[in-house]
Amino acid sequence: MTLTVSLNRVGLVRATEILHQARNDAARRHQTELQTVTVALDRPSEPAPTASAAPPPGQDRVVDLQV
Repeated sequence: MTLTVSLNRVGLVRATEILHQARNDAARRHQTELQTVTVALDRPSEPAPTASAAPPPGQDRVVDLQV
């Protein structure tokens, strides 16, 4: 099962990296039209400060981007 999260949840630097990577991949494929892509997010290396902020074990986090 996957959990779609907001791009704001990953932090400014990581969000910028994800967005640039998705745009570069689209440019390499010569995609000129706007498309929605799903990007899998890495699990955080440090535990979340609250139990409610962490996804359940085995649940992948993804974010949908339009590039």
